[in-house]
Amino acid sequence: MFMAEPGGYRLRQPANRYFFAILPTAEAAMAIACIADGIRRAHDLRGPIIGRDRYHISLCGVGAPGPVPDEVLSSLLAVGDQVRCQPFDVGFDHAVSFSLGARKRPLVLASSEGLPALGWLQAGLRRAMAACELPVRRQFNPHLTMLYDEQIVLEAGIPPLRWTVRDFVLIHSVNGEGRHRHLARWPLGGW
Repeated sequence: MFMAEPGGYRLRQPANRYFFAILPTAEAAMAIACIADGIRRAHDLRGPIIGRDRYHISLCGVGAPGPVPDEVLSSLLAVGDQVRCQPFDVGFDHAVSFSLGARKRPLVLASSEGLPALGWLQAGLRRAMAACELPVRRQFNPHLTMLYDEQIVLEAGIPPLRWTVRDFVLIHSVNGEGRHRHLARWPLGGW
């Protein structure tokens, strides 16, 4: 049985997650690490900062208790092949903790803009997943997780952070391993 993965945090995560995501540029990842460190110090947070190689904006995907069958992985790769979008900018203007009742709450970058272009890409992926008969969740709350901590940060301003999204990736993540494996990458730029 496979579960739809939202473009947001889940309280209970399956052991294996396969999800589409946007990655920050190298320059943006360095800026994110500096922002995370500054907020961590300013709010006396204890949780470790997620490594730059794991920063991402989740779009949608599937989860399973074990590795997914080859047919599901093939379907996910086909979904990535079907979706087309022009490059676009994404930007964040504040940090906030998601309070989901979990002991360790994600501290995330968020945007007051709503990030419509990111929503269009996510909707395209969602439609392609549904066409491939993969489970889909509609919920989408674009954010980038920097760390997890017990303490809540209600909202913290950050220096403007913006980059141009030129591709998206399919990531395999095993819960608890603390690493991501990039399975495929698709450039943006239309047909």
